[in-house]
Amino acid sequence: MTTTAGTSSTLPIQDTTTMKTVGKSTLDRNDFMTLFITQMQHQDPLEPMDSTDMASQLAQFSNMEATMKMSDNLEKLLGYQVSQNNLQLLTLIGKEVQGTGNTMGVVEGKVSTTKYTLADAADSCRVEIYDAAGKMVDTVELGYVASGLQELSWDATTPSGTVVPDGQYTYNVVAINALGQKVDVDYRSTGLVTGVNFDGGKAQVTVDKSIVMNVADILVVQ
Repeated sequence: MTTTAGTSSTLPIQDTTTMKTVGKSTLDRNDFMTLFITQMQHQDPLEPMDSTDMASQLAQFSNMEATMKMSDNLEKLLGYQVSQNNLQLLTLIGKEVQGTGNTMGVVEGKVSTTKYTLADAADSCRVEIYDAAGKMVDTVELGYVASGLQELSWDATTPSGTVVPDGQYTYNVVAINALGQKVDVDYRSTGLVTGVNFDGGKAQVTVDKSIVMNVADILVVQ
């Protein structure tokens, strides 16, 4: 009885390492000039580059150079404009501003008078005031309030007469019209600018030492 031995084969091991592209993904002016010179050096002496093609490539290089210079100049101009705008924001310190939002800042036991607008007359209107932790610290019963722009003055005290700590507070207007429907309210936040912040590329002001307001949200400067 003859036994035939089997033949085994070994498969080549494949390299599964991910191939990475090296080099730059975009070309700059130096790369373009290097390619152009290299092309000139390696052209066939018997069939040199057509003068029209050469002129076309030189024109492309010239256009690219002009475009890149324009981009550099625009970037410098933009940086200068941003710096000038930031310097102008410093003039807001000490001025009263009004912006969007329903925040109020208490400073040394006092709070700036702010404003809000009712879309309709309210048969009953109540203002609820909350501290930074969301705890209600006071309510102001106003009764009937006409539609339109209204002023809100708060004495920065609790119902027991205790002056609240300095810091940021929010107010919520609960207004009900004659039909028992809730009236829409457009809120405003008012206070003195006490600081300016340029971190993160976004200009912000600090109002009443506690309220951070985006410059884009400022509606009125007094």
